[in-house]
Amino acid sequence: MRITLPEITTEHWHKRLSSAVLEFVVLFVFWLLLSGRFQAKYIIFGAISAGLVTFLTNDLFHAVLRHGERAEPSVRAILKQIGRFLLYLPWLLWQIVLANVQVAYLVLHPRLPIEPGFLLFSTRMRKGMARVTLANSITLTPGTITVSLEEGNYIIHNLKPPLAQSLVDGQMQSKVAHVYLETEKVPPEVRWAHSLEELKK
Repeated sequence: MRITLPEITTEHWHKRLSSAVLEFVVLFVFWLLLSGRFQAKYIIFGAISAGLVTFLTNDLFHAVLRHGERAEPSVRAILKQIGRFLLYLPWLLWQIVLANVQVAYLVLHPRLPIEPGFLLFSTRMRKGMARVTLANSITLTPGTITVSLEEGNYIIHNLKPPLAQSLVDGQMQSKVAHVYLETEKVPPEVRWAHSLEELKK
């Protein structure tokens, strides 16, 4: 029995090399920003660490980049997404601050006026990175947490409906879709329930 291996083209290697370089640069810059140290020994250690992580995880990184894409992602498109993501971060941080204030009010209020429940909504975003970014953004915002993400369907737990307003009106979904060069319908259809059993009926 003769086994035929898939042909690996020069273009394929170019795409893989591009994704490896991109991952290394992102990790290395992230290292520099977090460490805040720019002496030679820290830069060298950071470069070695970023290189090792890139070597061990580039297959996964490349697969995540490709998930939901109609074609291999170009370096230009990836860099554009990184730029948009950096612009998205200040908005997300502001949402986290606002949610912290709201949650603090609920916790410190004598009557503890919480209304815990679940909401279900779907997204049209295809890219795995976009879906995961949205799920993480929801969890990072106090008062809401992503319970489940399956094929673009999200189940979110929240302490009080107003804390999930940016999800109900589709604002967060639209901003994440913009980062990853996708389109998103606003607002999404949302189902509310007091329990997972009720939500899944």
